[in-house]
Amino acid sequence: MAISAAPTTGAARWLSLSGAVAAVMVVLSFAVLGGDTPDGSDPAAKISAYYDSHEVREWIAAFVLAASGPFFVIFAIVLATSLWPAVTAGARPIWSTVLTVGGATAAAGFMVGALVHVALTDTANQSGVSGGALQALAGLDGSAWVAFNAGLGVLMLGDGASLLASKTNQVLGWIALVAGIALFIPFADFVALIVTGLWLIWTSIVLFRRGPAISVAATA
Repeated sequence: MAISAAPTTGAARWLSLSGAVAAVMVVLSFAVLGGDTPDGSDPAAKISAYYDSHEVREWIAAFVLAASGPFFVIFAIVLATSLWPAVTAGARPIWSTVLTVGGATAAAGFMVGALVHVALTDTANQSGVSGGALQALAGLDGSAWVAFNAGLGVLMLGDGASLLASKTNQVLGWIALVAGIALFIPFADFVALIVTGLWLIWTSIVLFRRGPAISVAATA
């Protein structure tokens, strides 16, 4: 039985690419716009000077990061709908719920990170702010990856478990499941972040094209 509940025509079909859009926006925010920002261990003068010189770029980076949030939510809903096209008995499978909540959790993590970055950028350009307060904000900003990883971890666990439980593409399912677990493990999380980004892009493209790589297994 092929995927049928997800959008296949018109503007709604483009929502399938939301995962790829979210991944690209996150990379754009961090790697292209954000740059090598100072952390809490740097002198307050260095932090202030950096954000004074890069204020506009850092503002844009924060808002691009925040704007990625809705795309994570949309992707999770599109994928969940695609994997469970014929659910009856009044309740959706548990992993479909984890997947949907995971999209919201990932979005929340990046939005919180964007909030902290905006606060840091704005505070660094204010007079009368103590060096300790500025360093504390920079330290919080540098530790926001914990929220990012946790949110993406829940999303990827939901992705993997949903794919496996609904008897769809086993390779995509296992990759997502392993990445989801690794996102909660120090040092392994960096590789897992790269895998997650590539997984989101690939799966979005597969959903958009409705290829055979992700379809509900045939049933009698």
